[in-house]
Amino acid sequence: MEIREYIDNNFQETLESVKKIIRIKTVKGERTKDAPFGENLKYALEEVLSIAASLGFKTVNLDNYIGYAEVGSGEDYIAILGHIDVVPEGDVSKWTVDPYSATIKENMLISRGAIDNKAPIISALFAIKALVETNPNFNKKVRIIFGTNEESGDEDIKYYLQRENPPKYAFTPDAKFPVIFSEKGIYTFSLKDKFTGKNTAIECLEAGTRSNVIPEKAVVILKDKSETEIEEAVKKASQKTKCTYEVIENKVEVKGKSGHASSPQKGINAIAGLYIFLDQLLDEKDSMKNFVHFIATNVGHETDGKGLGIDNKNEETGDLTISAGITGIKNGEIFVKFNVRYPASITKEELDNILEKKSHESGIIFMQENHNPPLYFSKDSILVKTLQQVYKEVTGREEEPASSGGGTYAKLMPNTVAFGPNYSGFKGNAHSFDECMDLDMLKDGMEIYAKAILELGKYL
Repeated sequence: MEIREYIDNNFQETLESVKKIIRIKTVKGERTKDAPFGENLKYALEEVLSIAASLGFKTVNLDNYIGYAEVGSGEDYIAILGHIDVVPEGDVSKWTVDPYSATIKENMLISRGAIDNKAPIISALFAIKALVETNPNFNKKVRIIFGTNEESGDEDIKYYLQRENPPKYAFTPDAKFPVIFSEKGIYTFSLKDKFTGKNTAIECLEAGTRSNVIPEKAVVILKDKSETEIEEAVKKASQKTKCTYEVIENKVEVKGKSGHASSPQKGINAIAGLYIFLDQLLDEKDSMKNFVHFIATNVGHETDGKGLGIDNKNEETGDLTISAGITGIKNGEIFVKFNVRYPASITKEELDNILEKKSHESGIIFMQENHNPPLYFSKDSILVKTLQQVYKEVTGREEEPASSGGGTYAKLMPNTVAFGPNYSGFKGNAHSFDECMDLDMLKDGMEIYAKAILELGKYL
């Protein structure tokens, strides 16, 4: 039996397992003694490994940080790695289905995790089952690695590498096809300012839950401002943004459009709309005015970093992008946390120097936070060439290796690139409402993964 025939014949089993894991809400939770990222993620990892064991895989759970399923033998191994944690569902009212229902409509799986990344990594497990069943002489060591902290820290991969050797070749189905030879660096930083609580019209403000998600809603509660002043500021702000505003007495809700920080131009950032509004409202004596004006005028809805002086263009791998992910007030400071995706043509040190100088000149505090450097593989490397060859043979598509602004496990796991799960142009709504995956595309991906492992096995 051919690999694709086996996949098609057994796809219902694949789909039921995917749906089972999707129905577990695997947003990072409170740490407990034996659940580093919350009880739901611990339970989901145990369930995934149970599925793998039922298929005949050897399974290993590394203290509920991360786990893997393994077949074959040998010292070196090939890996497919993905994650079963997800970002929060956001405003449920914007979903057409329950975010964790694993609903199928018109051959489309709609749920949080449908494309990022539960369906792809669980289907990869079944793809290797198809490979083994249809190629009984294949005995190379292969691991399917299931991470649980990709969306909020990558502590799972660090934990893995402290206890296991890295793969010789690996890919993660957490981007798009064809093979991703380059990923931008990911850098989060915050801009802050101290303020005097008695001398501001802002009672409190908040927006965002993850730096890598474009916030769709922001809220500010005001004091000592009349209805007329607020409405006038809303009117002026509405001329500068696509965000919408709802005023309920002294509370203003700003609404935008969520999305992924790797493509901030596709969303409408509610934080930007919030600061543009506040810049119109606050007078010069307000203790938050300086910070608000800085964010509104130097960032606003820009996604290229030009206002901050960090814009950088790169035709091969894509230009630098920036998005505001979280804002709030804490310990007498107002802050905004930003997510930058940058090409290898600029360094973190250069970014730091520019941001430090720009913020210092305006009396703003610049704070460095998480950083993952850019990833770059030669298009002639064994890994890239092999994956690209298999992709073309299976699909007949002539696309060349691509670059990505998204961040995947490839940045942390040696010898790894992103590969799949969807074709270029497919809108899977990762990190947004009605996240989805086409089931025929999922089957195609399974065939590609199985045949890619078969080919990479020749180099072990």
